[in-house]
Amino acid sequence: MTNRLLTFLAAISLLVSTVFSSTVLAHQQKAAETTVLFNKNSGQLEIMHRFYLHDTEHAVQALFDKNADILDSKETQQQFADYVAKQFLARTLDDKDLPLNSVGFEVEGKFFWVYQDTVPPKNLKGIKLYNGALRDLWPMQINMVNIEGKGDVRTLYFQDSEDWLVATF
Repeated sequence: MTNRLLTFLAAISLLVSTVFSSTVLAHQQKAAETTVLFNKNSGQLEIMHRFYLHDTEHAVQALFDKNADILDSKETQQQFADYVAKQFLARTLDDKDLPLNSVGFEVEGKFFWVYQDTVPPKNLKGIKLYNGALRDLWPMQINMVNIEGKGDVRTLYFQDSEDWLVATF
């Protein structure tokens, strides 16, 4: 093969791989991350849910209304935040509910954030969590929860049929 043909084939290969990569990255991630932080300074249990904005755009149209607009509608943003709050629950190891307060939400870059908090009971030895956000809509959804501020970081993965998961301290 000539150098010109090899250069041409390499350029075509690069173009195809670039287009393929862009297409893959533009698709829904079907994954979310939550941080459960035991904040020693405030004494609060702070919860921060992070969703890919692209996922939330599709989700609100499927969950609420085909014209729902997560980017520009505060009403849709509030609806989604309320939905997340109903889908994330916390309990003590002896199954006492930890009532979570809604703190707010925001769009930041390519993410939609939902914030909650509560005052945890003293001497909490562990926590039971339920994270069903978007799993009712997409069975392939994976919700990762990192628990910080009580020793080593613990990570729980809510996927498939996982409902309540436990982390002990």
